[in-house]
Amino acid sequence: MSDERAGGYLPLLHKVADAVAAAFAEVGDFGPSGQRDDQYALDVVANDAALEVLRPAGVGVLSEESDFEPGSTGAVVIIDPIDGSTNASRGLPYFATALCVVDDGGAAAALVAHQATGQRYSAVRGGGAWCDGVR
Repeated sequence: MSDERAGGYLPLLHKVADAVAAAFAEVGDFGPSGQRDDQYALDVVANDAALEVLRPAGVGVLSEESDFEPGSTGAVVIIDPIDGSTNASRGLPYFATALCVVDDGGAAAALVAHQATGQRYSAVRGGGAWCDGVR
């Protein structure tokens, strides 16, 4: 995808961050997932919410919380659904959803959504970076 079109990924990334936020708001179990030593139940819930958005988009997914899933578009979203899950599990307001789309041109678009405050940082290849829409 060209630099001019790389920004087309941002709506998808925002949709994923919104889905993760909604799923996190419903989390009641802040303990271990039982799947990995360093994984919380909230990580699994957040990852499932992200995958529900990403799979229909046809992008590949490389998540910290699950196995690689190839997609059909050639683009891959690299994601940590809850970066700072230990903070989140302890009620500390410092955790985010971190996403980056990589396509045949490299890193195309990225989003970090601070899930405790709603603040969002985004960047697009060749187009600059923003905080809550302000360059």
